[in-house]
Order: sequence, then structure tokens, then C-alpha cells
Amino acid sequence: MYKIIDTEKWNRKTQYEWFNSFSNPCYGIDIELDVTCIVQYSKASHTSFFINFLYLMMCSLNSIEEMRLRIVGNEVRLYDVIHPTYTVMTKLEVFDNCKNLMYDSYPHFYQACQKEVERAKNECSIQPGYNDEESYNVYYITCLPWLTYAGMTHSIPNGNKESCSVPRICFGRFEEKNKRYIMPFNLTVSHALVDGFPCSKALNTLKENCLRAEEFYIKN
Repeated sequence: MYKIIDTEKWNRKTQYEWFNSFSNPCYGIDIELDVTCIVQYSKASHTSFFINFLYLMMCSLNSIEEMRLRIVGNEVRLYDVIHPTYTVMTKLEVFDNCKNLMYDSYPHFYQACQKEVERAKNECSIQPGYNDEESYNVYYITCLPWLTYAGMTHSIPNGNKESCSVPRICFGRFEEKNKRYIMPFNLTVSHALVDGFPCSKALNTLKENCLRAEEFYIKN
């Protein structure tokens, strides 16, 4: 479900129209996340760090209204909920684009994501088409578990307003520093929809939630 934003009455009408005129209106921010609590919970519960982090990240970003805005056709839509799409390496050592629904319930989310990850890992062929061009109420998520990086950029199609409006996310390999586990994280958004303040709010919310991660898994 979504509601349509009346851009003529929108308080950021000027910014929207200006940045929406760019062939590529996107910008990205790289930060480091302290994921110690998620690592510890995953080890203690024998659960997937990837899925546990994905759930916490989805809860965090969905809590920020601007992160749920999308451009579809000539509309700006505010979706009620955004779902994850993410890459998983298959038996062929190529990547399949996966998707599951976002659930508030951690056990439901974990089960749905685990099922999709296992399906993709055992794929012997990749279906044509990478992203569903009819559905933009998603985040485009990728992971580099083999590398700790200082910065990264995403492939973004020029002139495709719908695709540009979907936030891109990448997280890399976590490393131990001063007895804490630190992980690089990139968030790339369209400036037509997300200014620096809400982008910072999304990242700070994620950082804070990582420090109390176990609360998300127990209460949900």
C-alpha cells in the first residue's frame, strides 16, 4: 500500500524538481557500524549474521519516512513498508537476485529469508531479468563478505527515475578492532527524494539499533 505525495504542495517541491532533472541524482555515504551485538547473538543462537543484520537494517530504514519514498511514472509514492532484495551467490559462483517480504515478526522474517537464501545457493541457472521493474517498494542490497572497504559506488542507470529512486545498500566484511566488530556500510539514495538530514537520520538510527540488536530479536 502507498499514498501519493502531492508534489505541488510538497514543502520540498523545489529540491525535488531540481534533482529530478538530473540524469543521475544519486549520492552515497559510507560509515562504519559496530555490529558486535549482532555477531555475538548470531554465534550464541547459531543463526545467520546476514539474516540477522538484514532484519535489523530493514526495521531501521523502514522507520524513516523518506526511505520509503519512490518515484513511479509521474508519481511520488510513500509506501507503507519496503521489502528487501539482495544478492546471493549460487553454485555457479554468479549472483542471483533474491527477495522476500518484510515482516515485523523476526521469526517470520528469518524463516522467509532463510528459505530464499537456500533456494538461491542451490540454483544451477539464473533466470532472465535482474530486478522486477514493476515493483519499486524494495531496497537494492548487496554484500561483500570477503572485503573490508573504505568506500564504494553502485551501478546506477542514467535517466531511469524509478530505479534511481530505490536506495542502494552495501555492507562488507566485519573485522575485530579493539575487541569490537566493525563493518563498513554504504547507503546510496536519490537526492530528489532524500536530503542529507533524513539520510543521516536513517544511518544514525541504524548505528544506534546495532548497539541494542538483541532487543529486536527477542521482542519480535
